[in-house]
Amino acid sequence: MELFTEVYEKTHELLQTPQLHADWADIEGALKGLVQPGGPSVSKAAALENLRKRLREAGKRGSIASAAEASEICRASVTTMPGFQDRAALIKQMKHFYLTMKKGNQSIWVVDQPRSYGEWNYALFDGKPAVDLPPLLAQGPEVFGPANRKMMSDALQLARKWSADTQVKLGRNGASTTAAIRRWFHEDSASDTDVAATRAALTEGFKKITAACNSGKIIFSDRPTKRVSGTYDTTYASVNSGDAMPIVYLYELFLATGKRDRFGRIPKLWLCALTIVHELSHKLVGTRDIRYDDQGLKPSPAFPHDKAVVNADSWAYFCGDVLGAVPRQAVASALS
Repeated sequence: MELFTEVYEKTHELLQTPQLHADWADIEGALKGLVQPGGPSVSKAAALENLRKRLREAGKRGSIASAAEASEICRASVTTMPGFQDRAALIKQMKHFYLTMKKGNQSIWVVDQPRSYGEWNYALFDGKPAVDLPPLLAQGPEVFGPANRKMMSDALQLARKWSADTQVKLGRNGASTTAAIRRWFHEDSASDTDVAATRAALTEGFKKITAACNSGKIIFSDRPTKRVSGTYDTTYASVNSGDAMPIVYLYELFLATGKRDRFGRIPKLWLCALTIVHELSHKLVGTRDIRYDDQGLKPSPAFPHDKAVVNADSWAYFCGDVLGAVPRQAVASALS
């Protein structure tokens, strides 16, 4: 189990048949309404806070809150009946699932797993005897935390604005926008026809990115197996074609550095917005990670137009540069 889509689909499947203790029937029914095939239903988001409230109340009844909450999850999972591992995993998963923003028809959600988990809950709990579950269920803290969860929501709004504003700039065909297209995607000898073709490709691409930023549901998460394996130690974020829902995965490097250029000149909120543009260009436009900013993004014989125009970091920096959202020093650094 690698992707959150797999976790979500298993959760949906489990909720089709009542399985939790009878006094959790109200929570279970509300979760069933929340976890819909096309993504979480914002109208049922209160189910998540109600679940957390139920666990907090249980925590007050014990000398150690986390242990008392874990004990309540075990009780609600009916550990005397087969399949209790999946039921415990479901409750724990939903405890760490958050609606962070609702605006109009859009909802933003964050999956915030315990940092100590190196697998998704269903895989981690699979086959465990009941006696082994309480220590796992009591674990924390979370990978992102409240401040980062809010920052992701704010950054998506910023990415949407930047992408839409970039569309406008591309449509106006101004000299400064043309210069930016040349700067990020062409060598000096490029013809006006070549630049016009790139403008058309960028226009179509940013239309798709803007539409995705406006989509009804966006989910942020990390990938536990990748986080602990070291596979993505040098990666800020990723998307995956196996996810049916729009999911952006963020990794430790992003959280630890709070910067995108090698000198850290881009504020973390702006970095997250640029990261969203970068990742959505992968999913929607088919860009690749050919070069990153610290490797130099200036088009050259070693990094020609046909590579620059499908390079995700080039798209993100172009967007930030054409709007003046990336500091001049960071632009110069990335183009060096």
